[in-house]
Amino acid sequence: MNHRTLFAAVLTLAALAAAPVAAQDLSGSWEISTEGRRGPQTMMLELVQDGAELTGTITLTLGGRRGGGGGGGGGGGGGTETFEITDGTTEGDHFSFNLTLTFGDNSFEQTFSGTFEGDSMEGTIEGGRGERPFTAQRGG
Repeated sequence: MNHRTLFAAVLTLAALAAAPVAAQDLSGSWEISTEGRRGPQTMMLELVQDGAELTGTITLTLGGRRGGGGGGGGGGGGGTETFEITDGTTEGDHFSFNLTLTFGDNSFEQTFSGTFEGDSMEGTIEGGRGERPFTAQRGG
C-alpha cells in the first residue's frame, strides 16, 4: 500500500468518525407499563418529534372508582381518557414531558422523564403521589 492510499484511507476513517450519528426519533405509538397503587397499569403514548420538541397524547384506561368516577364509559366507571402532553423535549437519548390530569374539579401535573434507545424507553413519573418507574415499548 503506497503512502497516498494509506493517507486517503486514514482521512476517510477520520471523516466517518467525526460525522454526527443520526438522531433517534421518538415519534410513534408507545405502550407504557408502570406499577400503580392498584397494581400494574398501562397507558398508550402517541408521540410526534419535530427536532428537539415532543408533542402528543397519553390515553389512560380508567377503572371504576368510588362514585363511579373516572369519565369515559357510563354507569359503573371505566373507559378511557386522553390527555395532551406539554413541554416535551428530547436531547441525545434523554426525554421529558409534562401531563396535566384533570378529573372533575381535581387537577395535578405529572412529569415523565427518562432515556430511550430504539424501540424501548425507561424512566420515572413524578407528581401526584410521588415518583414511580416506568418502561415502554414502541408499537404497543
